[in-house]
Amino acid sequence: MSDNATRMEDRETSGALSGVTRTPDSLLGATIDGRYRVDGLLGEGGMGLVYEAVHTRLQKPLAIKVLRRENIKDPEVLERFQREAESASGIGNQHIVDISDFGTLQDGSTYFVMERLHGADLIDAIDMVGRMPEERAIHIAMQICRALGAAHGAGIVHRDLKPENVFLIERDGVEDFVKVLDFGIAKVAHGPNRLTRAGEVLGTPHYMSPEQCEGEGIDHRTDVYALGVLLYEMLTGHVPHDADTMMGILTKHLYEEPITPKERLPEVSAEVDAIIMRCLEKKPERRYQTMQDIYADLERLRAGEPTLGPRSVTLAVEKPARRRVAPVYLAGVAVVVLILIGALTFGGQSSDDAALSSAAGTADDVSTAPAKPAPEAPPPSPPTAENEEPSPLLSPAQEAVGEPAPTPARAKRARRKPRPRPKPAAPRDPAILDPWN
Repeated sequence: MSDNATRMEDRETSGALSGVTRTPDSLLGATIDGRYRVDGLLGEGGMGLVYEAVHTRLQKPLAIKVLRRENIKDPEVLERFQREAESASGIGNQHIVDISDFGTLQDGSTYFVMERLHGADLIDAIDMVGRMPEERAIHIAMQICRALGAAHGAGIVHRDLKPENVFLIERDGVEDFVKVLDFGIAKVAHGPNRLTRAGEVLGTPHYMSPEQCEGEGIDHRTDVYALGVLLYEMLTGHVPHDADTMMGILTKHLYEEPITPKERLPEVSAEVDAIIMRCLEKKPERRYQTMQDIYADLERLRAGEPTLGPRSVTLAVEKPARRRVAPVYLAGVAVVVLILIGALTFGGQSSDDAALSSAAGTADDVSTAPAKPAPEAPPPSPPTAENEEPSPLLSPAQEAVGEPAPTPARAKRARRKPRPRPKPAAPRDPAILDPWN
């Protein structure tokens, strides 16, 4: 390291001991690792400072991002800073910023070297025109799809896609060539869980998906939602949800449906409007499932062909909501049931007791009552002409001995109703019967 860089590190060390953090110009003029000369400050972020540098041997313009001194002692921030370098360099896509080197300064601060970009970020591009033409917005969005599609294929979710992290440059005569930056809070598949604690909210509020607002487990479809917000903002000049406070913005992402781009600006085509609103679905399973699906529909739209929409939507089975029964109603029903059960139980016992009492009383009457002689049958009344019953037939032996007629089997015989007898005819005149006399 050169003498200037050594003296600069000495000043930083003494500043740290006195409680003063690194100032933006603390590395200006220094040469890092004997080959990266720091010429100026490009910008500041939450985790680090970005400097303009030159490779002293290759004379190649570069940018160096250095972790802030106050973040050195935080192992989580340090690991996220290192992950940004590892994630971006491991994807290997032309639309993702290229990171070529990584190292550590003498004071323990880490840095990584990336390509120097000349252009403007997307937020400045939107502010310059107010809102973009549909063709330009589609061109930018398709390149973002390529970049994030490659990241998702490598198991990396960006989680902080916003206009400040989309840089527009000119390359090989192509304007608005996209470079996606800042994978500092990227989620890497099979990474350490402590970097993605449950309930931790990471991201920029205006571009966060509903599941990201809740701090729940997220996947690559949270980047789909953020891309929908970018398209919405490029075409209308507004974000879908805005409020005075961060909690107000997060609440709208969770529960409020946004005004459609076409309602806000009638010039937006119905096809683009449908693509954006599909990206902004509250439930991840209803959005586009991959960046490739969005890219394919945007390509069809540019060619004048009908869009297909998401072709791999995995809708969750929703159970019908059960109606909640009021507790007072349930208590009333329970009381009625108990009353009915008690009444039936008491009535059954009363009937059994009455039957037992009746049976016992009858048995006592039968056992204690004196035996009474059977009443003598009254003498038979002589038959009359109107009420005469046929006498039973007797055999000639019975008539000779004079045996009485056999009594019927039943003690009391039901009497049949007598048939009406014909009245005797009037005597006829003999003269009529024998006219010859």
